[in-house]
Amino acid sequence: MDSALIPEGAKRCAFPKFMIGMAVVGAVLLWGVYAMFLCWFKGLNQTNMNDYYGFALWIWADLAVIAIGGGAFFTGLLKYIFKIDELKNIINFAVIIGFICYSSALLILAIDIGQPLRGWFIFWHANVHSMLTEVAFCLSCYFAVLTIEFIPNILENRQLNKVPFFHHLAHNMHGVMAIFAATGAFLSFFHQGSLGGVAGVMFGRPFAVREGLLIWPWTFFLFTWSAAAFGPCFTLLVTKITEAITGKKLVGDKTIHLLAKIAGWMITTYMVAKIIDTIYWATVTAPSLGFSLSHFYTNNAFYGYWILIAEILVCGVLPG
Repeated sequence: MDSALIPEGAKRCAFPKFMIGMAVVGAVLLWGVYAMFLCWFKGLNQTNMNDYYGFALWIWADLAVIAIGGGAFFTGLLKYIFKIDELKNIINFAVIIGFICYSSALLILAIDIGQPLRGWFIFWHANVHSMLTEVAFCLSCYFAVLTIEFIPNILENRQLNKVPFFHHLAHNMHGVMAIFAATGAFLSFFHQGSLGGVAGVMFGRPFAVREGLLIWPWTFFLFTWSAAAFGPCFTLLVTKITEAITGKKLVGDKTIHLLAKIAGWMITTYMVAKIIDTIYWATVTAPSLGFSLSHFYTNNAFYGYWILIAEILVCGVLPG
């Protein structure tokens, strides 16, 4: 009955398999709703936020989602600005993943600000001294850009595409997509860099503070670099997981290998810069502020040297 609405070549899965998938997604959704109400009713201390760890779990989730979702903008930048046409076979998938990631980031922001009915305060009564204001504006702007990039995917539906207006709109949007790709990449990189910049100028927290170039600490560039490096990796990971679950080949190996090669070079160069930055911080920056490396990794039962090893070697050098 609804076969005319399904893309050509696609088949509906069996109802039991569909329900299993929905049950898994529904369980995660219910878990998130429970966490959301915990934060709204009891406060952000539920995310382990305190005077010592001001970012806590929610900012970890926010930063992670923003970084891995950045693969959509970086892939779009490669496709539309640098004219790597081979990536046309994965760009739509990257946009969908990015759309999910950034809509999730906006939801995290809605939880963070407290009372949802006052969410508009952050725009109308903006506190220009608050990092949260920058986060809200950047997230809203590049989510809007990503929505524009996502619209052609909807308009290419078999039935919608029969409507002349929608057909021409989708075609024309593809023609000007380079503008939105460049805008989205700029906003995304600016936001990721500013988050790193905040950490880099926090002189009261020597674990994060860094020297830099003019007004920008090195973390400004490292955060942007890491998002551009690891974002496409997440796109490839989700692609492979989806292919494994569905048993269908979604993207050709040539495209996968090309994007993986680009991401691999980005990771390698990032890790070189990260290692240099870490060594300089441990041997020059921290000692100049009266701290040694052991101060950051031995005075806490959880934050041991294993975190540094996992960050640099396991999650950086090995993948690169």
